[in-house]
Order: sequence, then structure tokens, then C-alpha cells
Amino acid sequence: MVAEHLPQQPINGYHCNGNSTNGVTTNQLQVNSPFVQNDGTYVTSEYNYRRNQIDYTPNGTIQVTPKQHKYTFRTLLKPNKTGVLLVGFGGNNGSTLLGSILANKHHLTWRTKQGEQKANYYGSLTQATTVHIGWDGQKQVYVPFNKLLPMVDPNELVIDGWDINGANLFEAIQRAKVISFKCVIQQLILF
Repeated sequence: MVAEHLPQQPINGYHCNGNSTNGVTTNQLQVNSPFVQNDGTYVTSEYNYRRNQIDYTPNGTIQVTPKQHKYTFRTLLKPNKTGVLLVGFGGNNGSTLLGSILANKHHLTWRTKQGEQKANYYGSLTQATTVHIGWDGQKQVYVPFNKLLPMVDPNELVIDGWDINGANLFEAIQRAKVISFKCVIQQLILF
């Protein structure tokens, strides 16, 4: 499986999951294994799960019998368009989710007393972390979590929902007070 190449920026010498940038980090991953096939549309992998079956004989002897289960996983390389339906869309969680996704999608920035801030997915397990995949003989090697298998890009989600509250989403985002007001204003201007 080969993941597309996207630049990864370390922060203060560390990747988002705390690993030092002294290791090698790449966004390209190809698995060379007789148990993995990539036909350009799907990646298919076989996995043998081993476990022990435990039985007891009438005289109290424990019998251990190794068992093996073969699993086949087939994953579409390009995830389908995915929608999210939020009940309570105008509440704090729904409006903050939408505002965060829009801020990331449009690369919004805003100034605070700490300086310029940029929208990001820090805190997201799938979008901001790397995974240690091994040692190349000289350095540790990491890949972004979302490049291990095809995953839906949160910026591509189709989001809809309803809420008993009659406020529009701009007002709901302001009321939630989670997203910076300057970022909220930028979103209003965009839309």
C-alpha cells in the first residue's frame, strides 16, 4: 500500500505525538508482504489469529490445543463520501465540530496574546499523530496514523443535522465560546 506524500511539520522539534524529530518520518508507506495485495482499488490483507483452546479431562489434566483463524480484510483505497447527521446540531458540541472543521478546511488563522494561531487537528488521534513502524538500522521510523489505511478526511465530511434551538449556526458557535471570536468572524465572512 502506498500513501500519498504530504509534508509533515514538526513542532518545537517534536511531532504531535511527542516523538522526537530525530527519527525518520514519512507519509509514504508501501507494505511488501505475501499477505497484502493492492490492486489500485482495494488493499486486501490476510491475518492469521492464533489462540489456545483449553479443555479439561475428567482426571483434571489441562489440555492445550493451538487453534488458528484466518481473517481476510479488504479496504477500499479511496473512502466513499461520508456524511454526519448531528441531532442537536445547534448545541455546543455540534456547532463546535462544524466550526472546527471549517476552520481547518479553510486554513484560518487568528491573533491572540500568544501570537498568531492556526487551525489544526492537534488532539485528533487520526489526524495529528504518528505511529512507530520500526527501526531502519539507524533511526526510528514513523508514519502518520491516517496513512496506515485509507481514512475519511474530516475536511471532506458532509455535515447536516437539526436542533430544537432556532439559532443559526453562527450564533450557536458564538454561544458555545469554544472557538476564538476572530476565527468565528472569518468563518462568517467566508460563508
